[in-house]
Formats: sequence, C-alpha cells, structure tokens
Amino acid sequence: MPGNIKGITIRFEGDTTKLDKALREIQNSTKDLDRELKQVDKALKFNPHNVDLWKQKQQILTEKIEQTKKNLENLKNVQAQMDAKNVDKNSEAYRTVQREIIATESKLKTYDGQLKKVDNTIRNMNLIKASEQFKQWGTNLEQAGQQMEGLSMAAAGVVASLGAISYKAGQ
Repeated sequence: MPGNIKGITIRFEGDTTKLDKALREIQNSTKDLDRELKQVDKALKFNPHNVDLWKQKQQILTEKIEQTKKNLENLKNVQAQMDAKNVDKNSEAYRTVQREIIATESKLKTYDGQLKKVDNTIRNMNLIKASEQFKQWGTNLEQAGQQMEGLSMAAAGVVASLGAISYKAGQ
C-alpha cells in the first residue's frame, strides 16, 4: 500500500488497496465537512442565536467525529501492519504513523469538546426560548385577568343598579 502521510510514502508487501481507498475516502469526506463547518461558523458570526445553524454545526461535528474515528482505526491498522512486517519502530515511517495517530486522537478530543459546547449552547437556547414562552403566557394571563377584573367591576355596577331599582320599587 503506498500511503502518503505528510509527504512520506510507506510501502507494504501484499494487497492493501482497500485500506488505501478507505484512507482516501475519509480524507476527502473530512475536507468536505471542514468546508461546510467553516460556512456554518461564518453564518453563526452574523446570526449567533439561530438554533438551526447550531443544529447544523452539531450534525457536522458528529459526522467529523465519526470520520476521525474511522481515520484513527485505519491508522492503527497501518501501524498493526507495520508491526506484523517487523518494521523498525525507530524508522521515520513508523514514527510518522505514530505521530498521525497521536494527532488524530487529539483532533478527536477537540471535536468531542466542541460538540459538548454546541450541545450546551443548543440546550441553553432552548431553555431561553421556553422561558420567553412562559413569560409571554404570563403576560397573556395577566391581561386576561385585567379584562376579567374589568368585567367583574361592570357586573358589580349592574348588580348595584339592579339593587337600587329593586329598593325603589319596594318602597
């Protein structure tokens, strides 16, 4: 498998075309997700309270995490193949694969952290939205109460008038 990792070509004996293809597909998919995430982040700068944009970012980050996990698994497969072929652990190729594994694990932690922040943001935005709805309901109930108070005052006036008429009629 000729696999390019940051300018270094690693070659193994045997058929590794599936692994090579999988690595290329993950890299291409990751680039697409990175572009889409940049677009969402740019849109969020202009509209930071848009829940739909935050949900898109949440979905993209979830996909990035899945892609990064696949990439990490493939890199570990490469390392396992190198171990099986008794590649010198001090060779530049082996160290490069190890660095890529470490970098990919770091990216995975970063994406997990970003996803948690996005989840919290969405949760807080939903709480704020619910709070605003409750506030609006309270205002509506207060207005209805004031209208009911006005109606009861009018009804009390009518009853008082009827009482006065009845009193006069009784005399």
